[in-house]
Amino acid sequence: MMFRCGVIGSPVGHSLSPRLHMAALNHLAISGESVIVDDDGSDLGRLSSTVHGFDALSVTFPLKERMYGLCDEVDDLARQVGAVNSVRIVDARIVGRNVDGEGFCRAIVSELDVDVRDASVTVIGAGGAARSIIASLLRRGVGRIDVLLRTDRGQLSIFGDDGRVRGVSVSSYEADLVVNATPVSLTGDSSPLPTVATGSQTAFIDLSYEPAETAWLAEQRLISS
Repeated sequence: MMFRCGVIGSPVGHSLSPRLHMAALNHLAISGESVIVDDDGSDLGRLSSTVHGFDALSVTFPLKERMYGLCDEVDDLARQVGAVNSVRIVDARIVGRNVDGEGFCRAIVSELDVDVRDASVTVIGAGGAARSIIASLLRRGVGRIDVLLRTDRGQLSIFGDDGRVRGVSVSSYEADLVVNATPVSLTGDSSPLPTVATGSQTAFIDLSYEPAETAWLAEQRLISS
């Protein structure tokens, strides 16, 4: 029986997920397919029906929080941050997971050799992916996190009284790592928020990977050069 998977969100045409899925399926000798599904989640009934037509889906902007609400079961991190980035359909039940944060932390360690312990981090945005990254950084012993927000700071209430996290409109300290977790690189908007204080060794990461150097990354490179 063919294993049917894909990636769902909007816009989603740039996603590399189908290639990654097919590489995994081929490696495991599983017959299957992976497709792109453009759905913004405006019709939750349609979204639920679509999801039930798959065995598994990667979930991207803007569906991570909406998909969470459709899940019958979620893992601990997804429950903490109120968002999922992948779902499996098991016996007609939607089972959600959130591995955004763990994947991010592994990547910055292996690819950038960044040690997050005691590091100063600025995260721009507080959506589902951002909250997952913040939670994972806290678990790994990060020093402090400034979360630059344009909207309600109530999104950070899930982190309770952890003094390492604060919502701000302007970052007031020099960051070791700056993460753009907003969709501006997908939507083509300008830089999401005011410039962050940085040093010569600051690492910048845009969660959007198309193009390889987004307008935001290019702007940060010019500012810090």
